[in-house]
Amino acid sequence: MIPRPRTLTPRTSLRSNTSQLLLVVVMTCILPAGLSAQYSFLGALANRFSDLSFFANIGGLAPQTDQVRADQLSHFGLEILFSVGAVSRASGPTRTPADSVRLVWREMRVEHTAEGVDTINFYDVERTSSFTPREDIWLFEMGLGYGQLTGFEARAPSIQMKGAVRDLPSVSLYANYEPLGSYFGLRSGLMELTGLQVVTEEGASFRGTGKSFLAGALVGHALEVAGFNLFFEASYMLRDFPSVEWGGTPPLGTPFEMDLSGWSFGTGVQFGVGR
Repeated sequence: MIPRPRTLTPRTSLRSNTSQLLLVVVMTCILPAGLSAQYSFLGALANRFSDLSFFANIGGLAPQTDQVRADQLSHFGLEILFSVGAVSRASGPTRTPADSVRLVWREMRVEHTAEGVDTINFYDVERTSSFTPREDIWLFEMGLGYGQLTGFEARAPSIQMKGAVRDLPSVSLYANYEPLGSYFGLRSGLMELTGLQVVTEEGASFRGTGKSFLAGALVGHALEVAGFNLFFEASYMLRDFPSVEWGGTPPLGTPFEMDLSGWSFGTGVQFGVGR
């Protein structure tokens, strides 16, 4: 999701067993139970695992809904990132090595002569070709994230509503413009209401459930600080639950649909892995 700041060093693939284990552990936590077992391609993704980021966003509903109020929504979570492509350009003139040929060791033989035993090394002569230095301009990444949204409540004064929205998980595609350290992206995924309940003044409690799809876009900028990336971003997310199911007969003012769409502004930190 986050581009490398102005430092234009190429990314390296994740190779170590420790980093691959970290990837599997994190993805197992992100993916819902039963679904993670179907992802046999985790080993293949490990070679493209590039970064791990933690984020926190705040925002509000736009527009406000009739039955739900959210003066300050908060969204926090983590995301793992995979490099999926790059566009580069020449960063200097074509260079030719000082030596146009090089010796490559092929084999060693032991020969017996009148003077004794002699060891002879054999080499092949290879030509070295010219090369053009290149730098990445656009980097493309895919992100798998887990997040939780809180901060909404019922407008009716006679009831209290508590709960959260979880991404299970979200999938993002990012285009990072390296020279400026800026990026933009698209996000989608499954989301679910969790721990949702309304409580009346008499103490009666009713639980609610709902699932829907997330969709949105974001833009941001990253800065390198002490070896990691600090990023800032703005996003607009569509979080509409057209149907909320309640157990029993909830009181008046209980929302049977919830639109939590709106703008948010956030920050986070990203750690490179295996670079």
